[in-house]
Amino acid sequence: MSHRLRRTAVVVAQVLVVAAVVVVHLCGVRLVPVLTGSMTPYSPAGSLVVTVPVAGEDVAVGDVVAFRPPAPFEVVGGHPILHRVAGLTGAPGSPLMTTQGDANPTADPWQVSLAGADLGRSVLVIPWVGRLVAGGAGSTLASLAGGALLLGGLGALRRGRRESRSCPDCTPAAA
Repeated sequence: MSHRLRRTAVVVAQVLVVAAVVVVHLCGVRLVPVLTGSMTPYSPAGSLVVTVPVAGEDVAVGDVVAFRPPAPFEVVGGHPILHRVAGLTGAPGSPLMTTQGDANPTADPWQVSLAGADLGRSVLVIPWVGRLVAGGAGSTLASLAGGALLLGGLGALRRGRRESRSCPDCTPAAA
């Protein structure tokens, strides 16, 4: 494979990765790092859980959902909690969800209102990858896009060095 073709393939791959991340994010798919062992064995600490948006009326007992707990139980940093739905109660217009971690002996001390709640249903668990996402600064989207741009920049820097070595008599144009 020629140098130019390889370079083009790398750039196309980087653009496709960034585009895929943006499209997935715009569709509401979220990557939720599991920070504790409360959902072991379903998703051990350090896992990454992929969630898709789910409406409150579509939540069922037994679903594993990502949500933000009500005050005063919020998580520092605003991270969502991933727990299993243990019960559904409340009036038809204001349903409430009770949750519990699989490894926890009792239900959580709160009930979450499903009316207008920002919920995600778990669709995939990826072991160990959550540590990488949780350790990054900012959103997952920004981290992945930034990583792709950084790799592209490093590739350009490397190409520039290689080209300068291949032409030692060449001097940069005056500014």
